[in-house]
Amino acid sequence: MDERRPNQAAVETEYDVIVCGAGSAGSTVAGLLAADTDLRVLLIEAGPDDDDARVSDPDLWPLNLGSERDWGYVAAPGAGVDGRRVPYSMGKGLGGGSSINVGVWSRGHRRDWDDFAETCADPRWNYASALTAYRDLETWAGDPDPARRGTAGPMHVRPSQPLHPFFAAMLDGAEAAGLARYAGPNGELAEQGSGCAVRDEIVSAGVRRSPYRAFVAPRRGQRNLTVLTQTQVVRVVIEGDRTTGVEVVADGRAIRFRAVREVVLSLGAVQTPKILMQSGIGPARHLEALGIGVRADLPGVGANLDDHLLIGCVWEAGDRELPPPSHAQAVCFWGDDGRGQSPKFVMYSGADAFMSPEAQSRYGRPESAFTFLLGMRLRSRGSVRLASPDPRSAPVIETGYLTDPEDLRDAVEAYRFAESIAGAEAMRPWRGPRAIPAGASDGEVSAYIRTAASTFWHQCGTARVGVDAQAVVDSELRVRGLRNLRVADASVLPRVTSGNTMAPCVLIGYRAAGFIRG
Repeated sequence: MDERRPNQAAVETEYDVIVCGAGSAGSTVAGLLAADTDLRVLLIEAGPDDDDARVSDPDLWPLNLGSERDWGYVAAPGAGVDGRRVPYSMGKGLGGGSSINVGVWSRGHRRDWDDFAETCADPRWNYASALTAYRDLETWAGDPDPARRGTAGPMHVRPSQPLHPFFAAMLDGAEAAGLARYAGPNGELAEQGSGCAVRDEIVSAGVRRSPYRAFVAPRRGQRNLTVLTQTQVVRVVIEGDRTTGVEVVADGRAIRFRAVREVVLSLGAVQTPKILMQSGIGPARHLEALGIGVRADLPGVGANLDDHLLIGCVWEAGDRELPPPSHAQAVCFWGDDGRGQSPKFVMYSGADAFMSPEAQSRYGRPESAFTFLLGMRLRSRGSVRLASPDPRSAPVIETGYLTDPEDLRDAVEAYRFAESIAGAEAMRPWRGPRAIPAGASDGEVSAYIRTAASTFWHQCGTARVGVDAQAVVDSELRVRGLRNLRVADASVLPRVTSGNTMAPCVLIGYRAAGFIRG
């Protein structure tokens, strides 16, 4: 099926709501709004459809990196990472990142949502409200937890199963290192500062069930929903202070679509600020320097780029047979990010040597290995800026990784904790004779981290919510100073949540749809 063909015989030029981006949040917004058959909804996606085994089979996710389903960004040289240009993959296509990610459903800890609510002065975003929303969103296939888990929602979520003995050993090692073990990461553990558990995932009968598949695909036959792929938004159309539509490019042609009620940007933490700035919404000095007329001077657009820093802690493998490299069935949270019961570190594992090309060149790559995939919240922040006014130009991405010296010290501390888990008796049959870097001092570990560090693909924060001068959207996700324009994606997060960002994006999309309907 050619996904560029809409549900209708001809593409209309006017809709009630236009949703830009069919990722986790955008699919949720569009699908929920389309439930009202009197509401004409247009969902626009720059990438291809999701009819591909690399999407439906969750174990094939690595094959999407660098493919047509990946924006394939590359960050600017980073001082904290030895001047390297870190690859910055983000999902492109129906489902966005949720069609090419590892499939982890991680809802965020209690403190993440309570702080979100405090940042925007709106209790509708607090943890208690988030639990209510997640119960509505989920069909949970694990042990009953009626206070926290739903049973009749569109998102099918289950504990990863069957559990491979390697991950059971990892959890035993985490317990030996002092982490309490919980039934799952999204139950009681989400209300504690640390712990370990079998991960939750969006898999049903062995098939990935992305937010696009959950919310949009079942409605593709409705006449009030139009879905366009291979169609790239280049700017928002503004008349006075009112947003009236979008300009797109498809098959080399520029097209305008008019929105009677609203435009929603759900393009992700890089494309959303890029489109805002191309439309004259952002830091006035930056826009004026590029010759772009300023429609709204919002200095927070493109600022506050946040992420989990990813460090691959690699050990040569022992004699036991490892699981498939793409599996990551267990998760650990620990550390204190300064907010109390808010973990600074998150860690998964994989049965391969996950290393940057520079780290492989410097330290060598074991033929058989396992890696603890250590993610760290950072004090430092990055930014997204325009390279030129030409919409075809790639944005300038400054990650800010490890530019704060405290972050590097914290990373070394976390690496040592990962070592203690790998060194536990339960891990002995899986652990070979050497680690990378082998027998290292703190200085050598620091050097390795700068060489190995990369993104965990949890980019967020570049159009954040709030009530201060740096805020881009208000508590109902409306862009400040403009009417009929909202942002609904990870851009609005004040900071990265404790784990993966897909489930928080679904919640953001759920809230946005409610605000629009209301």
